[in-house]
Amino acid sequence: MIGFVKLSFSTLIDLKGRGYNILRSTSYLSDTNPTWIPDYVDVTRFFELDSEEISKISGPLVGKHFLLIDDALANNTDEELIGEVFIHDEVIG
Repeated sequence: MIGFVKLSFSTLIDLKGRGYNILRSTSYLSDTNPTWIPDYVDVTRFFELDSEEISKISGPLVGKHFLLIDDALANNTDEELIGEVFIHDEVIG
């Protein structure tokens, strides 16, 4: 399947099963329907202050944001998840 699907618990569980651990977006934080792209990062390295991972995917930080899949599953209700995720058949890992 290739295309956009609504961000939901089932979508996050599917993405986690495919090996993804983060969603990234260039949509504005105020966007009511942001677009997300699944990705995988080494979370420990990602959150280091001078992380090479952040600099590789961030560029200017204006309008860029990230959603950790495990955090979203643990701390949100299905109704709180907004946006659409671009899904493609590639499985990582």
